[in-house]
Amino acid sequence: MHQLEETIERIQLEKRDIEAQAAAQADTCRQLTQTNSVLSAKTLRLAEEAASTPSGIRQQLEECQAKLQKANQEIEAMRMSDNGQRIALLDELNEMQTENGNLRAQLRAMKK
Repeated sequence: MHQLEETIERIQLEKRDIEAQAAAQADTCRQLTQTNSVLSAKTLRLAEEAASTPSGIRQQLEECQAKLQKANQEIEAMRMSDNGQRIALLDELNEMQTENGNLRAQLRAMKK
């Protein structure tokens, strides 16, 4: 019975760790989205300036657009990775909850 209680505690700790990891990944996605917004605004501003300035600015605009495209690709890759990890974490959480339920049922059976 003591071993079952330790297993339940271990599962609960792992669950909290998984939830913390998911929250950290969500925060990273939020930060990347904010960075994307800043780069998008900068690109738009530079596009407006480029329409009325020489080719040096146009080159800067092209560089910013390339950086923006790279940032968008990183965000999309991060979102895909985050989704995959969330699915895996939810599957693991589901397994732990099932195991936890089974262990509780065993404890109840042992108490009877």
